[in-house]
Amino acid sequence: MRIPLLCRPAMLIIPLLCAAAGAHSSSPITSIQMPVYSVAVTAGEPPRLAIERDGETVFTVPVVSGLASDQQEERLSAIEYSVKQSGDHHYELNATAKSSLWSSRRFTWRFFPDRIEFQQFATGHGKLGRVYFLSDGVSNRWDNGTTPGYTWETTIYADRYFSPNPNHANQFEFNIPMPQTVGFSGGTKGGSDTDFRPERITGIFAPPPLFLAFHLDTTWTGVGIGARPGEYLFPALEYTGSAYAGASFYADYLGYKTIDGEFASPVMALTFAYDPLDALAAYTAWLDKSGFSTPATAHDAYWHHLPIFCGWAEQTVNSVPQGEAANKLARQANYERWIATLEQRGLPFGTIVIDDKWQKGYGSFEVDTQKWPDMKGFVAAQHAKGRHVLLWVPLAQPDGLPESLCIMVNGKCMGADVGKPEYEAYLRPRIRHLVEEIGVDGFKEDWVDAPTVAGAPLSGSLAGIEFVRRFQWILYDETHKAKPDALVETQTVNALFLESSDVTRLNDIWYGTRNVADMMRLRARIAHISGWPVLDTDNASSTNLKEWWNYMQAQPSIGIPALYFVSKTETTQESPSEAQWTALAGLWRDYIAGLKGKQ
Repeated sequence: MRIPLLCRPAMLIIPLLCAAAGAHSSSPITSIQMPVYSVAVTAGEPPRLAIERDGETVFTVPVVSGLASDQQEERLSAIEYSVKQSGDHHYELNATAKSSLWSSRRFTWRFFPDRIEFQQFATGHGKLGRVYFLSDGVSNRWDNGTTPGYTWETTIYADRYFSPNPNHANQFEFNIPMPQTVGFSGGTKGGSDTDFRPERITGIFAPPPLFLAFHLDTTWTGVGIGARPGEYLFPALEYTGSAYAGASFYADYLGYKTIDGEFASPVMALTFAYDPLDALAAYTAWLDKSGFSTPATAHDAYWHHLPIFCGWAEQTVNSVPQGEAANKLARQANYERWIATLEQRGLPFGTIVIDDKWQKGYGSFEVDTQKWPDMKGFVAAQHAKGRHVLLWVPLAQPDGLPESLCIMVNGKCMGADVGKPEYEAYLRPRIRHLVEEIGVDGFKEDWVDAPTVAGAPLSGSLAGIEFVRRFQWILYDETHKAKPDALVETQTVNALFLESSDVTRLNDIWYGTRNVADMMRLRARIAHISGWPVLDTDNASSTNLKEWWNYMQAQPSIGIPALYFVSKTETTQESPSEAQWTALAGLWRDYIAGLKGKQ
């Protein structure tokens, strides 16, 4: 059969019928046209794909990607591939290669009308390091680095990208040379007081969706990864930024996962839209459809939606200017005094969060009775007034833990060994005691992070994001066993965590933030798309009086209203007027009336 001129490999935009014609002839398929994207396949070492949107190339990528061990990078050679049509609107590219590390290697691309999927496979034995996507190694700034050259990396023609990972610069779009850790970084990338990098201080959504979206002209192309629950044994999706030889994407197992036979990588999906949040929505739908998320099990209750008072900002207002530690002020007498002030102002709050540090040790879940001589009585008094009480808890902290339950590094407890059965046996009865005996109504989770360094003596198979998932599940499960309508509030805005979160919080506002309401609305949209219908609007830390008041007025249209101080803003030390406090009480009464109308 003679192939029409438009189907020749040099052309990037090929009608679907041409690809089909190639599939029914002896000539290989060299191009695929879908409604929202097109792909051209180019032979070479390695073979590469050019991915286009509306006639413009967004990426060129190798058809194979590297899989490093915990000790060395992989080199691939002798690549063979074929493209076949698997259905009316489905194409598949399969490739094999020889590996310097593993006994066999294969790679699969699937092309659907609305997305592209990539996955790689290996057989062999050894500990895993980085699993690369669309690349093999990492380019340095001025040379190839650990890659064999630019043909083995992603060449990006997009001009910028969007990240759903909030930071303290409130920056969501970045130039393509700027790297991004979408997940946990161990707090190592935020610079210092003298080299301040607020755009890299993340952990606000922890973890966020493992996703980025790249912009070219009017199009946005999403790049995200997913795996079966239980297989997120890495801390993040890493994007290196575009350097000398191009860009890399990878997830690093840090040696905590071992191949002993077959290995299947997480799947990468490319989604296509004309807005970054639409691309994120397509990615989230793909996670759900593919079984890469968990089902929502939120125990929604009317009281979960009532306005919140958290004492953290009042603690900082009364301590930091004097050079003192804010956590020393998490005392029963202080909270009782602050609550009395709010009652005098007529503020109809329904939930109280006792913040850092009500406990003896951050990891012990044991009440510090010097600060809280009668927490049970305090909770009962709030219940008598129709209110509920949450306790602030950080994730898997070492403070107060027995050494036998610790991750020990160089003789120091670095955190709770969450995968150790003895740790779970220690934690569950302490959670139950706080809920059943003390009477608290749930928890607000904070300080969420995962091990991000190699070599820690972790028990069992828990590492990376799964480490966090297990802690949160223990907290959620035991709390709801003790009190079915309890509230566990989290900051894990990732669809893997829908099984263990009733409400997500929009988290902290940096002191220098402006246009707070708009920024928090964007965070809220990301959270809604990721599966959370109910949001705590949060309010730490207040910036200045003008921004605080604008945000307080906007909160009822975003989520659950929240107040963090009773006297003045944290940095500018400005006090709201009596008229503002009166107006806020009215806003909250109207909000509550709206809730009752929906019952």
